[in-house]
Amino acid sequence: MKKVVILSSLLAAGFTLPAIADVKVELSPDLTLLAVNGSEDFGEKWYSNTREVNLNDGDNQVLVRIEKLIPQAGDWAKFNSKPMVVSFNANNETVKLSPAFKIDGIQAQNAFEKAPKLDLRTKSNQAVSFNFAVLPGSYSILTGYEKALAAFNSKQGDTKYLLASPSIVANEDTIHPSNQKVILSSVQSDFLSLSNAERKRFLQWAIIQ
Repeated sequence: MKKVVILSSLLAAGFTLPAIADVKVELSPDLTLLAVNGSEDFGEKWYSNTREVNLNDGDNQVLVRIEKLIPQAGDWAKFNSKPMVVSFNANNETVKLSPAFKIDGIQAQNAFEKAPKLDLRTKSNQAVSFNFAVLPGSYSILTGYEKALAAFNSKQGDTKYLLASPSIVANEDTIHPSNQKVILSSVQSDFLSLSNAERKRFLQWAIIQ
């Protein structure tokens, strides 16, 4: 009770509590957010209209890829890059993640596919150091990225982004035999488990693939 009285007195005297520091990550329009700190459970999916995400101070990791329409021979083609893992450390800062160069044609697309590069900068245009890798292993929009991310982080010896469930950690070299019927059944099951809004977003995404 005494603490409550003291706090009330401070507020009445015009004192304000300091804001909780965090890190805001903004994405350029070319990038799609796939996972945050090893998890796909970061908010809106299918896939994905999230243009910024708030994270705790310290070490963080995001999984992104480029999704963009590229002009080709008088038409347009969808460019989907391979998923890219970006790990960084920041405190009480807003940072923006972008491709390292403008991807505005087939030559730029080919250059990025050959040597993918991203750029992470603060609001004051200061470069932020980060670790970068193209995500290895098997993954897809429907089956998710968490197992491949867990396998990648485990191989790197980085346990910060491993989720609690032991079933997530998988050996990326392990091959699980399956047949087309089983795969199709899994895709159907994943689709039917979505909400109506998520199904609509997925179908919109699938049409332009």
